[in-house]
Amino acid sequence: MKIRNIIAVGLSLFALASCSKDNQPVNVNDLKDATLDIKVKASAPGSSLKADGDENALEGEMNINSIAVLSFTADGSQLLVDPYWTNGMSVSGGEATVLNVPTKATIAMIAILANVPADAFKGVASYGDFQTRLAQLSDQSQSSLAMSAQVITSDDRLEEGDNYIGYSTQTNINNLSSPLELTRLAARIELKSASTNFETNDKLKGRTVRINSIYFANRKTASRYASTAYWGAVMADGNLDNSPAVTLGQNLPLSGTPFRQYVMENTDSENPTAIVINATILANAAYQAETKNFSAVVNENGVVLKGDPHKYVKRNYIYRLNISFGPNSFEGIDIDDPTPPDPPTPPTPPAPSTGDLSVSVEVVGWGPVNQEVVIK
Repeated sequence: MKIRNIIAVGLSLFALASCSKDNQPVNVNDLKDATLDIKVKASAPGSSLKADGDENALEGEMNINSIAVLSFTADGSQLLVDPYWTNGMSVSGGEATVLNVPTKATIAMIAILANVPADAFKGVASYGDFQTRLAQLSDQSQSSLAMSAQVITSDDRLEEGDNYIGYSTQTNINNLSSPLELTRLAARIELKSASTNFETNDKLKGRTVRINSIYFANRKTASRYASTAYWGAVMADGNLDNSPAVTLGQNLPLSGTPFRQYVMENTDSENPTAIVINATILANAAYQAETKNFSAVVNENGVVLKGDPHKYVKRNYIYRLNISFGPNSFEGIDIDDPTPPDPPTPPTPPAPSTGDLSVSVEVVGWGPVNQEVVIK
């Protein structure tokens, strides 16, 4: 019995030692070198991945100015090699091919991004570190919009030497034989048209409304860089502000997109992004002028013409707002009324939509990204 007990204890200690060894962090320096050859393309929302054409994209919004690639151990605990980053390309139409990106021959998590600052991932040592880094709205511009692909975890160990993603004629990681999709982290919101509908109010009928200024309340100013799931959550908590008010001073009706801005993804129902408009109904011989503030949540009802159904503001979508001031928008104060109207008080944003201001929204996908280039 004693001998059996000794053998049992010995086997238990061996098992514990083996588990302890298996749980040790991988020494990435002991892993063999590998490289990634990657093909990427732009994504448009929806299963067809096809937008309504380039008319949705403004000049410069399709540019790719840099590519970044990060690879981690399968559990995300360690960065395999220093983050890869390259810039200086001239890009136009089609697809992008990224060659000879260094990594290691092991099961890996791979993050691929475009148009991010060169030092965005300095000091990143794990996937957890990567997820704490935020893309900033202040870095977004019409000619440089950050984009990212779904984070990939390879099903098998990467081979020593070349490994492929997105090639139709190669054996690809996870059988990804089509170019990997990139999605923009920002959304674009724009005022497309503004009009009045005063026919049923004699005090307002025929009068002119002027939009004085406009801004976004609860504008999201930062976003996570990438998601492990397709269209998964990248919204960063907090990071809200009100955009500076833009002076329009234009009489209605108007069209032609007089106002547009970029925002980051914000699907928070407690603090949704809202448009805030300061408008004046001008005086005439019988009635005084009156100025009021109006507010409406962007895409509150989840109207999506093309793409994934969603409410509020999601990345890689365009939100075109069409607004109309109705018969209850203003009081129509008589000239003889001795009580002047109170000055407008900015609402506590975001005030909900009311019958005073009708807002319809067109939600569409962006056009494709210009990516006809080989990135070395």
